Amino acid sequence: MSDINDIVHVTIDIQDSAPKAVAFDTPLLMAKAPYSGQSRLYGISPAGLAAMVTDGFPTYSRAYQMMSAMSAQSGGAGEAYIFGRSTNFTQSLEMVPDITVTSVGYIINFSISYKGVTSPISYTVATNTVDAILDGIEALIDASAAGIAGITTTPDNATATKLALIPDAAGLFVQVDGFDRAIKLNEAGADGSMAAQLATAKTVLGEAVYGLLIDSYAKAEIELAAAFAEAQKMIFLAQSADNGILVVGTTNDVASDLKTSGYTRSAVCFTRYMSSCFAAALLGLELGQTPGTSNWAMTTLAGVSVDVFTAAAHDSARGKRALTYTTDRGIAHTWDGFAASGRYFDLTHGSDALISDIETRAFLVLINAKKIGFNATGSAQLEAPVRAALTAAEGQPSAPGLIEPGWDVTMPDLSTVSPVDKANRKFRTILFNATLTGAVNSLDIVGTLKL
Repeated sequence: MSDINDIVHVTIDIQDSAPKAVAFDTPLLMAKAPYSGQSRLYGISPAGLAAMVTDGFPTYSRAYQMMSAMSAQSGGAGEAYIFGRSTNFTQSLEMVPDITVTSVGYIINFSISYKGVTSPISYTVATNTVDAILDGIEALIDASAAGIAGITTTPDNATATKLALIPDAAGLFVQVDGFDRAIKLNEAGADGSMAAQLATAKTVLGEAVYGLLIDSYAKAEIELAAAFAEAQKMIFLAQSADNGILVVGTTNDVASDLKTSGYTRSAVCFTRYMSSCFAAALLGLELGQTPGTSNWAMTTLAGVSVDVFTAAAHDSARGKRALTYTTDRGIAHTWDGFAASGRYFDLTHGSDALISDIETRAFLVLINAKKIGFNATGSAQLEAPVRAALTAAEGQPSAPGLIEPGWDVTMPDLSTVSPVDKANRKFRTILFNATLTGAVNSLDIVGTLKL
């Protein structure tokens, strides 16, 4: 029996191939975990935090703290990978009083936390020498609940010039919060195989991760992570309380080193609140935004403690391109929003996403077509994805994007294409020009008032 197929036969080729999307909203956390040498994906949400606890993360762990800080940000990133370090960092947090700030009767206040126990420390200077002040602080920490939880306090010699605060296990951290300029901190711990572990994680996760956070505050590990982020085209925010960042003329601190290296994808967030997770909160919030549409400066972060600096200290940190979080007119906000090189993070985030979008759209044209002709028709087919990606990057008048309207795309003149390129089926070069959408971080206003 014959049917319609004998008369009209229709075959439809469904061209719906789609490449795996590149993630520009997912951070990788390199931290101590209940598992080792592998990664797990967690939601940045109360449910994700609960899953971490179920898996064995203590709520005082750095991984949990950073995830909690990201979870507190409205509209931030939705999930993160946590890679369990196979070699954990061993902290050695050095504390030195600044006796040019203190005097007899001066009260040094801060809180110290370890293994989920927080103790207030308040010491009144009786003898204004480094050794005497350290002796007094050491005794208070040793007697505190946090100290008893497992902090070893180690002065460098009988007449102390610094006091090392050392946890009783690798991968755990002593955190000092709310200290003022009378206390100088320096994280002196050595690298715990950071570069090798990052390479392992990236090999497994590939383009599924874009942001980077690490559990330690150490200069050695921060600099290795920054170099890795630069090579892997990721964005890395580190956190540090190292005093050298605030000292004008000091050039061997971690912020100065990153600036000297000219890193466009990394910055150090300085804060005197080690448990506040400034870096994680900012990265988590901004990775959740449409790339290129959000200024990383002038941003308020939920749950992050604000710092108070002298003008000279703040100028020093900003001059070294460290990121800071302070209050003006009662409103807390981030400053600057740039990487160590001075390039603004919104431009890097947006341009990375634009490159990926152009690549993906162009690849889809190639993969879903039977053949793209090396002719005017093929040229038009290849021009379309570039134009579509640039249009998407414009944003809206009420929500600026990465680039301004008015860009142009120039296709190669097919009559001048190299015979070698044509024989090798290499179509080049498509050119485009676009103007980046800047942002305003400060302004000047001049007025005149007359009677």
